[in-house]
Amino acid sequence: MNVAILVPTLGRADALGPLLQNLRQVTEFRYRVYFVVDREDHETRHALEAMPGFDFVTVVCDGTFPEKTNAGYRASTEELVAPLEAVLPHFEAGWQVVGTYDCTPATEEGWHATMPILRRSYIEDPGAVWGEPGKVFYERFHHSFVETELWQLALHRDVAIFERESVIEHRHPVWGTREADETDAKGNGRNWDADEALFVRRKEQWSAVPA
Repeated sequence: MNVAILVPTLGRADALGPLLQNLRQVTEFRYRVYFVVDREDHETRHALEAMPGFDFVTVVCDGTFPEKTNAGYRASTEELVAPLEAVLPHFEAGWQVVGTYDCTPATEEGWHATMPILRRSYIEDPGAVWGEPGKVFYERFHHSFVETELWQLALHRDVAIFERESVIEHRHPVWGTREADETDAKGNGRNWDADEALFVRRKEQWSAVPA
């Protein structure tokens, strides 16, 4: 199976080379990385231009985390779609979304998935975003709750399974696994309350619809 690995990025040029090296070292399946960068993020774009020998595509998109993710998806063609590197799970018939273990308490019990792997066919129909086929994340969220809605909607439809052996290490300031930076201030720390309220309103709507 081929996997599109979507990586929206901003101001973290130094992290891209190690990511590509790690993918090459630990990934056994066929994949292509789609880096989605801001038009004016020249440092990141120059860093990518200086990395020959890796199979990746640079997609230019000025936007939020969900907007960039969707831009990366539109540029891809692979059968499976993942926000970041993971151990590829075995997809059984009927499974459209596989939740991955991210080595944090958030996914310890398998009730949440920060970086799931999806079938392209599911993104197209019925859609990973409720009411908007062809998108990975709902773009009215600024940053937070995008994967929460994706995962809980898939659970509601009974097409998701959590696979603990599919592992991503999610390094995040909340868990003390890396230092916060300016990109965190623009994404993680902004509009949390508004994103949460939007998620609650949308969940009330789609949870009332039979799976």
